Parts: sequence; structure tokens; C-alpha cells
Amino acid sequence: MKISEECSGIFWLRVNVKCVTSVYNQGAMSRSRHLIIRSVLAVGIILFAFNSTFALASQPTIVLTSQATPTFDMNRLAQPPTVYPPAQADNGAQAYWGMCISCHGDHGQGLTDEWRASFGVEESDCWQSGCHGSDAPLNSFEIPQAGVPALRGAGRLARFSNSFELFTYIQQNMPYFRTGSLTSDDAWALTAYLLRLNEKEIKNFTLDEVNGSAIPVHHRVRLPENEVPAALLLVGILALTAIGWNARRSTDKPPRPNFFHHLHPPAIPAGQSRFRYTLAAGGLAVFLSLVLFITGLLEMYYYVPTPDEAAISVETISTLVPFGRLIRNLHFWSAQFLVVVTTIHLLRVVLTGACSGHRRFNHLLGLGLLVIILLLDFTGYILRWDVGIHWALVVGANLLKTIPWIGEGLYRFVVGGSEPGAATLTRFYAWHIIGLTICGTVLIFWHAFRVRRDGGIAVPPSSIRKDRERITRFELLNREAFAMVVSIALLLLFSLFVPAPIKQPISSVGSITGDSQAPWFFLWIQQLLQWGDPFLFGVLTPILVVIALGLVPYLLPAAKPEELGRWFPRGNRLAQVITAAILLSILILTILGAIPKWTN
Repeated sequence: MKISEECSGIFWLRVNVKCVTSVYNQGAMSRSRHLIIRSVLAVGIILFAFNSTFALASQPTIVLTSQATPTFDMNRLAQPPTVYPPAQADNGAQAYWGMCISCHGDHGQGLTDEWRASFGVEESDCWQSGCHGSDAPLNSFEIPQAGVPALRGAGRLARFSNSFELFTYIQQNMPYFRTGSLTSDDAWALTAYLLRLNEKEIKNFTLDEVNGSAIPVHHRVRLPENEVPAALLLVGILALTAIGWNARRSTDKPPRPNFFHHLHPPAIPAGQSRFRYTLAAGGLAVFLSLVLFITGLLEMYYYVPTPDEAAISVETISTLVPFGRLIRNLHFWSAQFLVVVTTIHLLRVVLTGACSGHRRFNHLLGLGLLVIILLLDFTGYILRWDVGIHWALVVGANLLKTIPWIGEGLYRFVVGGSEPGAATLTRFYAWHIIGLTICGTVLIFWHAFRVRRDGGIAVPPSSIRKDRERITRFELLNREAFAMVVSIALLLLFSLFVPAPIKQPISSVGSITGDSQAPWFFLWIQQLLQWGDPFLFGVLTPILVVIALGLVPYLLPAAKPEELGRWFPRGNRLAQVITAAILLSILILTILGAIPKWTN
């Protein structure tokens, strides 16, 4: 008897009635044989039903749960309570509960025997052999032979000196089963939670790349009091002082001349002191220089000029030193405003024709002073020693190598070696506080002396001057003092609410991966470098710009004496156009260089 292929369906445990019927009808089959076949089919059906029931009963029951660590029962270890608004360490507690608690313990004690003993039997087996044993599957991990270290207690976290180092390790190496999967916010939250575990948390404080290096891991620090109320009070006092000073100066009798009075001539033409003519740019530049000198001296008490400590000391000044943030902001913004004010002063001198005749040399002194100010700002920018100085440290310094014949030697002289390093920071620090500061101080006094010797601010000669009004040096000094009080009040307000930039410290010069943005006052050079040869556009062009600005009063027609004391005299119109065109081009290039940063 041949059984058709349709009968093979028996092996799939399905009763095919048609198949059985066809078998039964083939040939003359005895009744006993028919009964045997029916008995075999019945036994097969019973065995199939029993096997299916057993298989279903032996499958594990899957229970969906919201807990992040599968080795824990939520009834046995509850999730940390949610706090609103949560502090950074509260967010870290949630992340720790979800990813770290299985290995490091519920209190940071590590994977101790006591902690393992608190697990259920099936969980203990898992630790010993299963998911985390020597036969761990590819999607799991094996517990290190040395065990999992504790995170809490004396002597723990010994490899880390500050919070930024701890943050970096967590972000790069944790969690153990998904290395590098943490976001920056999660890593900082876990860092804050570990400080809380070790009773080093700073209340109402958020760790980040700016302040992390200043916050130690092994001892608690106390943040200074909020400096805003005291600074606002000082601004109010200065404002009242300015109002009172302005009200009294017309009624007080002239005092006996003192040192500051003798810095001025006994009397000057009234036109030389009018704001609409001078813009007070020269006096404001001197005032900002004084602010820079004083705040720079205060910062020197805390700044450490070494590659390992430079950026950390800047963060310490901004974070932990009382009024340190305000002092640093004053220093930084005074430097930026000084560049702007000095440039305006240069433009005002040309647009009023005050750089002709015997004043031409003083124009060169002022231009040289602007160059010194830019170099001071540039070296101060380097002293931050964070990842934001990439352009200045690498691209800017490498421009020196493009100078023919002397480039390599000049680069080594400035940088202190074949590549930037510790010697670079030392040399820039020395240039900033000694070399350039001395040069700038000499030029300021020389420039002021020449202004006095050349007869003060340019006005028409007395023989043809229509306005013969004069003011005494007492009135002049009062006006200058009033302007200084108003300026420092505005500078304080600005520095209170606009912080000076700082980024994470440089681990090594070769590992800098930050953007290549130049400091704003050299963005125009960075933009020029995109056009072609580095030496032509990065070195030669800036030098030619300075030379052109210096030769303007020597090569072009000067303003006539009777045209002095007012804006846009006809005599030096060509000099005005050329100077304005140069400075406008620099401004446009600066804006173009800044646009990519704004759009990122």
C-alpha cells in the first residue's frame, strides 16, 4: 500500500480526515487493520495535545516593568523621589539608580559581598556565572577581576583632583556596558551626585565646563556671596556722586591746584573740551587703561601661568574668589572697549584734521599705541589657555613661519620652541605683564606729553578763532572726573550681566579640537586668509594697513589752520576718505568673519 504525500501532514500534528479516509478506502482492508490505524491516530493526537500543554506551561512569563536595572525588584529598592525643581545632583541620583546602582551599590559602596548577598538567588547566580560571569554573552559584560570600586568614603575617587576630571572619566568610560553613551548633561549630573555622596556637594550650584575645573573633589568649597547687590549699590553711589559733582562744580570756589590740576594747562579753549568734538575718546582710553592696570594686578594674585593650572586658575577667579568674577569681567571688557575707543579716537583725529603739521609725529605715537593695545589683548587672550584659543595658539603663531628668511627664528623666539607648550605660556605672560605693558605705558605718557606740547586738542589759532571762550583746568578736571564716574558705573553694569568667555582647559596642545575662530579684533585677518597666500594676506596686508594709516598725514594734503576745530575739513578730505575706507573695510571683514559663528 502506498500512502500519498498528503498523508505526510501527520508529522505536522494535524489530523487530515481526507487523508485517513483515502487510506481506508484503498483496497480491501480488514476490520482489525482499520482499528489499528484508528488507535495509532488517537494516540498521536493525545501525545500532541499533552506536549503542547507542557510547552506552554514551561514558557517564562514576561512582565513589563519600568525599572531601569533588571536585577532589581522595585518593591525591594524604590526609585529616588522626584524633586521639583530638581537640582543637578537630583538628576544624577535618577541616572545613578538607572545605570550604576547594580555594580556600585545603593550607597556607592561598590560590589561588596554584602551587596551581592542582598540579591535574590537567581540574581546571585547571574553575578557569579550568567550574564556577568566568564560566559557573558556578547551583549553583556563580565565583572572585572578586581571587582567594582566604591565611590563613597575616605580615599575614594583618588585619581581625580577636580570635578572636570571626574566628569571626563564618566563621560568617556561609563556606563560599563554602554561606554560613552552618556550625554554631557548626564555626566555632569552624575558628577554632582558623586559629590553629594561624599558630602562635597555645593548647594544651588550647577557644574559645567566653565567652572568644573575649579571645584575640587576631595574637599568642600564655599562659594562667595552674590556680588550683584553690592555692585549695584556701588553703581548707585557712583551715579549719585556724578549728580552731586555736576551740581556743585559751578558753585564751588576753585581749590588750590593739586597734582592732577597741574597735569593740565591753566586754561584751554572751550572747543577743546566739547564732547561733540572730541567724543571724550582720548580721556576714556586713559581711564580704561587705568581700570585694566588695577584689575590686572588683582588677577595676578590668583593666576598661575602653567599649562596645567592656567585655565583652572581663571575658573577659580571667576567661581570661588569673592568679587573675582566681577574683577575678571571688568578686566576683559575694559580691554575690548579700549580697542574700540582707541580706534574711534584715531578716526576722530583724521576726520577733524588734527593730525597735520607738527601733530603728525603724535599721530604715529597714537597709532603705535593702538598696535600695542591689540598685542596686549592678543596675549591676554592666550593666557586663558582653554580650547577657545586654538586660532591664536596654532594658526596665528604659524603665520610667523611664513615670513621669508626670519620666519622660523621669529616663531621660536615668540613660541619658545618648535611647537606651543609651557614655554609659550611663560613668554606670553611675560610679554603681557612686563614687555608690552612697559611699552604701552611709555607711549601713553609720551602721547599725552606731545598733546600738551603741541597746544592741546587742535583748534584754530587764537588770531582767527571766532569762539574765544576758555575754561580753567579746574572745570576741565571736573568734567573729566564726571565722565570717569559715569563710565565706571556703565562698565560695572555691563560687567555684572555679561560674563567674560572661558572654556574647558587644554589637556594638550595637540589635542585641541575646538573651533578655529580668531579673537574678534583679528577676525578680519582670518577672513583675509581664506582668499589666498598666508604671508600675503595674513602678514603683509596687516603691516601695509598700519603703514598706510601712519603715512596718511605725511603724504596727503593737510587741513588748513582755520578749518581746525570742526568735523570734515576740506583740506584733508582725501586723507579722510582713505582712512575711513580702510577702517570700513576692516569692519566689513570682521562682520563676515563673525557670521559663521552666529549661524552655528
